[in-house]
Amino acid sequence: MKLTELFASKAKSGVKSIIISAVLTLIIGIMLTFNPSGSISLMTKIISLGLMVVGIYELIIFFKETKEERLGNASFALGVIIFAIGLYMYINDQALTNIIFKIIGIMVCVKSIYKIQLALSVKDYSGGWKYALVSGIIVLSIGIVMIFYTGDFANTVAMVIGICLIISSIYEIVESLTLIKKINTTTKAIDAVFVEKK
Repeated sequence: MKLTELFASKAKSGVKSIIISAVLTLIIGIMLTFNPSGSISLMTKIISLGLMVVGIYELIIFFKETKEERLGNASFALGVIIFAIGLYMYINDQALTNIIFKIIGIMVCVKSIYKIQLALSVKDYSGGWKYALVSGIIVLSIGIVMIFYTGDFANTVAMVIGICLIISSIYEIVESLTLIKKINTTTKAIDAVFVEKK
């Protein structure tokens, strides 16, 4: 594979990852905008149910094992603890709203940092890297607000953040599709230069 093709393949793979994460962020934004408290509560319940399933799975593994295999095995204790945490989260979902809010914020920050990294990586190959960098920084700021904000106006902030996430996600999807086109154009131009030199 040519060096230009290898770069284009890796760059497009990174852009496609951003598109997938932008779609997920768009869904979260829609949920936060139209039903902030209900959305966070739903996310809490989904996570708690997942933990309970894992806990039950660990207990099933323990009871399926022979007496010899159970020696020194922590599956039973681990299963009980994980199930208890999941059950507590399910019952007290409102009390854990801030935690879920922060988890979403961390996810948004990680995605934004990856986007900033990708923008800096393709700056020599695409003129659109500045827009990707700026939008990455804006979304990173939203994530930071989500992590550190607590208070009585969490729902209002969630709605505002939801709207920002919808706008930024749509922009990211359009921008990423444009970036893929630019990468293809740049790759073809570079290949054409090499052919002429030969």
